[in-house]
Amino acid sequence: MFIIRALLQNITLYSHLIPLFLFSLFLLRNKQLDIRVILFYCLYSFINDFLILRFSPNQRFVLLSLFTVIEYSAFALVIYLNLTNNFFRKFILIISPFFIAFSIFQFLRSEDHNIDSLSITVEYILIIIYCLLYFFEKINDPATTLVYSFYTFWIIVGILIYATGTFFFFMQSKEMSDEEWNKWLIINIIFTIIKNLFFSIAITMKKKVHGQNNLNRSAENLLTPNKP
Repeated sequence: MFIIRALLQNITLYSHLIPLFLFSLFLLRNKQLDIRVILFYCLYSFINDFLILRFSPNQRFVLLSLFTVIEYSAFALVIYLNLTNNFFRKFILIISPFFIAFSIFQFLRSEDHNIDSLSITVEYILIIIYCLLYFFEKINDPATTLVYSFYTFWIIVGILIYATGTFFFFMQSKEMSDEEWNKWLIINIIFTIIKNLFFSIAITMKKKVHGQNNLNRSAENLLTPNKP
C-alpha cells in the first residue's frame, strides 16, 4: 500500500509539469496573461509539493499556509481576467484582501502547526463562487456559443472540479489522524491530476480572437477597474 501511495504521489507531483511541457510545444498560441498565471501556478505547485515531501511538519505548515494564499491569488486572478461584468470583478477585488488578511491571521494564531483547514475551506468557497459567476456571465451572454470551444472554459472547469472535489477532504483534514489522512489523500491526488489535465487541454487549444480582446481589456483594467 505504501508503494502504491508513493507512486500516486509521484504521478501527482509530475502532473504539474504536463501544462509546462505542452506550453513549450504550443508557445505561439499561449501568450495570454491567464495562461501565464496558470503556468506559474503549476510550477509553484510542483516546487511546493516537492518540498513538502522532504520537510518537517513545522516547515510543511509554513509551505501549506503560503500555498493557500498563492493558490487563491492565482485562481482569483485568472477568473477576474475572464470576467467582463464590472460588479463581479469589483466583488473579487474587494473580497480578496480580506481573505488574504484572514489567512495570515490564521497562520499567526496557529499553535499546533497543523494544516489550516479553515482557510482552505474559505478559499474553496470563494473560488467556487467566482467560477459560478464566470459561468453565469457566459450563460447570459448572447454572443457566447459553444462555450467549451474557448480555452478559458477548460481552465475554469479545471479549477471548479478541483475546488469542489477536494472541498470536504480539506474541510475535515484538521480532524484526521495520520492514518485517515493517508487513506483519503487519494481524493486530492485524483482531482489534482484532473485539474492539470484540464489546464493542459486549455494550453493546446487555439485561442479565439474575441476572448483575447476581452482578456487584453481585463489586463489593462486590472489595477484601474472600469467606472460604472
